[in-house]
Amino acid sequence: PARVPARTPNPADLFSGLSVNSPSADPVARRGQRVTTGVGPRFDAVVSRPPPTEGMGMNHVLFVEIGMGADQHGQDATKAAVRACRNAIEFNSIPSIRQIVPGGYDNMKLHIQIGVPKGAVLDLEKIRRVFPYGQICEPIEVVEGGLMARSGIKIPEMGDKSDEFVIAVAAITIGY
Repeated sequence: PARVPARTPNPADLFSGLSVNSPSADPVARRGQRVTTGVGPRFDAVVSRPPPTEGMGMNHVLFVEIGMGADQHGQDATKAAVRACRNAIEFNSIPSIRQIVPGGYDNMKLHIQIGVPKGAVLDLEKIRRVFPYGQICEPIEVVEGGLMARSGIKIPEMGDKSDEFVIAVAAITIGY
């Protein structure tokens, strides 16, 4: 039998029939509005969150990078969060930022959201130092999330207070 290569959909096609049921000419969906698409099977959705840039300090979102980090010994949430931020940005290369963002890297904006276990304290200056360029939209958003997991071993010589380790997650929104 002949193999048929999988068709990679063009992202523009996925949203070409998107319409917002709104009396205004504004194409941006607002909370509570119904969104439909004319492409493929009918798809209805109700916008239940604010527009993606609201409260982020930017007008245009280009992409979101995600990462995970852990501190296995010492229960240091800052160390886990720094690793999560590094993980989010370390496997990306976006050479076209200079052409996409007016003003290039100097005007690129970063919205940083970090999920850490409840009660965790972060050194936000260490988080800021992870990012070599761009403007960090303040404040860095720290939310309850992440995980305290059991490692099965406590090593006081490595700074362990318990047999738990801290896992943090990060979402870095890039835009301008």
